[in-house]
Amino acid sequence: MEQKQYLREKLPEMIELVSHLVQIPTVWDPASAGVGKPFGKNIAIGLGTFLKLAGQMGFATRNYDGYAGEVTAGQGHRMIGILGHLDVVKASPGWSTPPFQPVIRQNKIYGRGVSDDKGPLVSCLYAMRYLMQEKRIPEGCSIRLIAGCDEEEGMQCIAYYKKKAERLPDESFVPDGYFPLVNCEKGLIDFDLLYPAVSEKGPEVIPVLQFQGGAGRNIVPDRAECILKVLPSEKDIIARLQSNPQLQIKEDEDSSHLILQTRGKAAHAMSPELGKNAISILVEALLDSGLTFSCQAFLEKYEKLIGRTVFGEKMNCACEDAESGRLTLNIGKAEQRENAFLIEANVRYPCSKNHQWIVDAMMGQFSASGFQVKERLAMDPLYIDKKDPLVQKLMEAYQEVTGDFQHDAFAIGGATYARYLPHTVSFGPLFPGEKELAHEDDEFLEIESLEKMTQIYIDALEKLLEE
Repeated sequence: MEQKQYLREKLPEMIELVSHLVQIPTVWDPASAGVGKPFGKNIAIGLGTFLKLAGQMGFATRNYDGYAGEVTAGQGHRMIGILGHLDVVKASPGWSTPPFQPVIRQNKIYGRGVSDDKGPLVSCLYAMRYLMQEKRIPEGCSIRLIAGCDEEEGMQCIAYYKKKAERLPDESFVPDGYFPLVNCEKGLIDFDLLYPAVSEKGPEVIPVLQFQGGAGRNIVPDRAECILKVLPSEKDIIARLQSNPQLQIKEDEDSSHLILQTRGKAAHAMSPELGKNAISILVEALLDSGLTFSCQAFLEKYEKLIGRTVFGEKMNCACEDAESGRLTLNIGKAEQRENAFLIEANVRYPCSKNHQWIVDAMMGQFSASGFQVKERLAMDPLYIDKKDPLVQKLMEAYQEVTGDFQHDAFAIGGATYARYLPHTVSFGPLFPGEKELAHEDDEFLEIESLEKMTQIYIDALEKLLEE
């Protein structure tokens, strides 16, 4: 069957499968984790559903104890890999439609995970299906799609898979980035900051009973709030806070409590400059009031080192290179606990720098300012030369389908699975000019893009299968 006819016939089926997978809220949930479901019940259901459907198409499948699954076409020793993920980030309250009830309008599928990464996984599955049914996988070759389940949190899934799999693909691509191709990924460090909850004393000090914002370190927080102990009779304090347009203020049912809220704009942590950090807005607004709060020391240290900046300027850590661009810093979550303020943060640094440089230049300043630093995850930068045959074959497939010879391979701040397998790059699914909506409200996937990326993946796999 000719490719275009195949795509026309299978596109409705692909849309249905993407929609079906989106209805499973595959968000990390340690409360429901257990044997066979290490990342929670719903992620295990999502993985089982995906593997069952792939098996019904005639693929060989295997479930790696709920950590990851694999779908294989062909039996040859030379193996081409595809590595994507089924887990998704949480959805904020800002969605205009229920995030796990997919909606199709204006030739777009709306739902959490449609572009990151369930839609691309389905696209690759159908690309493999075409090559398998048309018997275009050469003898001695095979294609293996690996579906991870913990990409958004800690990537334990692929680490587990690497330990358990009998072998790894010879070369692979990851449909979790951009077209035409990503040949460079910045270094990444996830870290927590703890600052002692030392309370200021004095008659002018306003008690902060609660301070919180954000959902996780991989997203620029679009909401933050704090609760102050302020009596209705303290009109001067209320007036000074109300004068700041960045603050939304309402009284709690307990009339001695004042709730302050800020709104920002969500964005992926790899591009925090595209968002507005509600936590940083809240800190700035509190300090701009000229009032003194019980957590004054924390607020002042936050503003001194971070503030509204996202490139490390306040700590003199700003840096960049031609291959991968600027260092970025995202404060994704803040929470006031009994004994400390907890911040979940993420820094992404140029490929010309290394982990130790970040530790010395940035983490040292946090420590010197009274923060306790706990590193949670570290990934070295990834770089594959544009002249590498893998890069050149994938670029050819993209160019032949799209006719786009203007855009070239480039670098991102995102962290994909490409770092975890040998000789691997990120390839699609977002086309030049399309809006980046991963981790944002009202995430959608253009149906036309779903069809086009599938054609690219078919051509790309054929080129990689050539000796």
